[in-house]
Amino acid sequence: MSTATLGQATAFGRHMKRWRQQRGLSQLDLAARADLSQRYVSFIETGRSRPGASVVQRVAEALEIPLRDRNILLQTAGLAPIYPEVPLSDDAVEPFRNTIRKMLESHDPYPAYVINRWWDLIDANIAGRRFFPEAGDGPINLVDTMLGPGPARERVDNFSAVAPVFLRRIRREVADSGPDERLQQLLTRAEAYMKDVLVDVIDAGADLVVCPHFRIGDQVIKTVSMVARFGTAREVTLDELRVELVFPRDDEADAFFRQSAQEPLQEASS
Repeated sequence: MSTATLGQATAFGRHMKRWRQQRGLSQLDLAARADLSQRYVSFIETGRSRPGASVVQRVAEALEIPLRDRNILLQTAGLAPIYPEVPLSDDAVEPFRNTIRKMLESHDPYPAYVINRWWDLIDANIAGRRFFPEAGDGPINLVDTMLGPGPARERVDNFSAVAPVFLRRIRREVADSGPDERLQQLLTRAEAYMKDVLVDVIDAGADLVVCPHFRIGDQVIKTVSMVARFGTAREVTLDELRVELVFPRDDEADAFFRQSAQEPLQEASS
């Protein structure tokens, strides 16, 4: 085996070991999941064996590695990336782009937002733009907008309860991904925004799900949020997209959203 080949195999071994430890698995655990011998897993991690494409795929599946990071893993093994990354505007993505658009439209009069891996707002339905007027000001990042000082943060009536949950979600996403400088910088900013926030002591019986309450004028609009995504994507962009669906928590919130839908968009955003 050449020096170059050994270097590639060692690079893969280091990446595989890091992912294995990140998932909290032993070599035996990974071997069982990937249908490999523990000895072979050890040989890969130390660079004594160079895996083929099928083994890399089995390891990536066993470790539940996101598609973007699977491409990196393939490259460290000296193999070509196999998962395409296609812009959302590309013709090949049209059926799935249309599906997202239909989901947004059908969710009216309740807000819905399309978000990428780095919490950039990609799209929103009419209700979403009405309820979150910042969405119409061009590309925005929701971590900076929601956690950073400003009107969006000030509208969240239970910010001290919601923000720590939001921060924990970002930390989990960073932990679930491979090295990503942009995502790490996002987490660093989020932690800085939260540095001086007095966090509410959570009453385990108070709320089954912690969701934002928004102060709009004299009303407090209580919401429930859920996330939809393509669970079987084989393309990087679609794998990373998610749709955040906002629902009313009570009759007052439902009436608010339905009434807002009757108002011109520019008036509701003022």
